[in-house]
Amino acid sequence: MLIILNHKMNLNIDEIKEYEKILRDYDVVVMPQTPYMSLFTHGKYTLGSQCVSEYNAPGGVSAESLAAMNVKYVLVGHYERRNIARDTDEVIKKKIVKTLEYQMSPILCVGDNNEDDIDMVKKQIDSAFSNLGIDLNKIIIAYEPIHSIGTNQMLDASIILDKIKNIKGYLKEKYNLNNKIIYGGSVNSENIDELQNITILDGIIIGHASLDINEVKSIYQKIKKL
Repeated sequence: MLIILNHKMNLNIDEIKEYEKILRDYDVVVMPQTPYMSLFTHGKYTLGSQCVSEYNAPGGVSAESLAAMNVKYVLVGHYERRNIARDTDEVIKKKIVKTLEYQMSPILCVGDNNEDDIDMVKKQIDSAFSNLGIDLNKIIIAYEPIHSIGTNQMLDASIILDKIKNIKGYLKEKYNLNNKIIYGGSVNSENIDELQNITILDGIIIGHASLDINEVKSIYQKIKKL
């Protein structure tokens, strides 16, 4: 199971240095703030990026520079960037192409506003996949229900299972694809056992809980059966 730690804009440099030392024995994907990426070079972990720029602009983060830092995974289309940073459908497509151009795996985030809104997820997939002209199998899909982000309350496991089944079925039916599907949304050590029971789930994104190295340790040990 893919385990992704998304720090967003949290942890200061002293906290990160201590965090990294402990994380070295963990086979996870860590996504720190961009300025701290160079501190993650010593462990079993894999480096990921929370963003990539689709054009050459001041303050941007190029796919070339990420690849040079040995980044393997890049988040694309996270709800907060769609909503606040105005990552449009066209921008997201360009970011996917840039990521794949440098042999990194794009993680396309899709989500919905309520438990019954699977059409919103399908639309986001279609807008990203249409006319790309690349190997779509290399795109990882991250289902992150918008109504669950930041609430500290994960969706019921049965609902998550139904969503994953729907997404997998849609990808197979329309595109003849079998992409990896992961879940993000208030994942922590208390609910990880429920997620592990979803055998068709390929991984998880841990947000707030990833800031606490003891939470990471607890989740990791449960997943790896340590």
